[in-house]
Amino acid sequence: MNDILRPELIWIEGRCYRVNDPITNVTAFQEQDLYETELPYNEIDDEEDDDDDDLAEITQVDNSRYYTSFHVSKHYLGSIIGKKGATVSRIGRDTRTDIKIPRHGENKDISIYGSSVSNVKAAKRRINIIVISSRMKQRSTHFISIPLNLPNIIKQFENFKEHVLRDCVSRGLEESLFIRGEKLHLTVGVMCLMDNEERLTASKLLTEAREKCIMPLLSEYQPLQIRLKGLSYMNDDPKEINVLYGCVEEVNAPSGLVQRIVDSIVSHFYKAGFMDKEYDRDHVKLHVTLLNSKYRGRDKGMDEEAISKQSNKRETFDGSQILSKFSDYDFGTTELNNIHLSQRKSTGPDGYYQSTCVISCRI
Repeated sequence: MNDILRPELIWIEGRCYRVNDPITNVTAFQEQDLYETELPYNEIDDEEDDDDDDLAEITQVDNSRYYTSFHVSKHYLGSIIGKKGATVSRIGRDTRTDIKIPRHGENKDISIYGSSVSNVKAAKRRINIIVISSRMKQRSTHFISIPLNLPNIIKQFENFKEHVLRDCVSRGLEESLFIRGEKLHLTVGVMCLMDNEERLTASKLLTEAREKCIMPLLSEYQPLQIRLKGLSYMNDDPKEINVLYGCVEEVNAPSGLVQRIVDSIVSHFYKAGFMDKEYDRDHVKLHVTLLNSKYRGRDKGMDEEAISKQSNKRETFDGSQILSKFSDYDFGTTELNNIHLSQRKSTGPDGYYQSTCVISCRI
């Protein structure tokens, strides 16, 4: 049960709303139950705040009607419609609007007609709550990444790999667990992008984040140098590890600057409804994956789909010797030049993940 003094919050279109029902968890709906358990309109604080951006999205049709339209991936339309149209009918009734959903096979936007701007906005926000809830339940398709795959770091990583395989004879340890050097990266956050429109929106969000969040923090520290040094792991037992990762530190900038940058990126995407905060943490866990038990078998001819299926029954490895022998291993230094919107389970022509969008971190 939620603390009544710290009610659940949800971000819709850059605004934060308080969910007053202490029992209902917006992001925990089961898809088949979403239609019955959707939050009533009056249980979401919806303060009127007709800023210019919102007004620009709504057109006055005539003296008594207002209109807006917006894209929603076809993957979420079923959740919006509900069983026998129950959900969309309820939203229309509660907000006193007429909502038109594209039919199967139609490449159209959702349209909303209402007698006032506030009614149209309320209906759109109700729909966006359903979309965000549905998106957070999907497997991630993309992630924000900072490449750390310069030749000097790859060379040190390959040396690390060689020494570990030679000097550490441990349970479950094998070569297939190591990430490929060309894919070394700092993970910022993951998201699900279901169609080209959502990928374009995410690319726009990353470009916005560059101007609003990233460059103001980096302006005095150009070029920012990052050192990949030291090891850590995700769980509490060094003999039962799934993910062993490298740590990062700033070289020519105040400690914690990288943390502030990645936190600001996640916050920007979170407020837009495209990214969740992992385990409800306020800060991103900075990590550069070096070994991952879900890669086991990759070098034995298994394809990505087979590896993904076996990740649910992963076999851990004993990393205690690695941590003892290489706890302060220095993989080298690189400059923060670019941040990528990367496709999961992909490989681009340079060996790194296929990029949907790349922004520069240089002035």
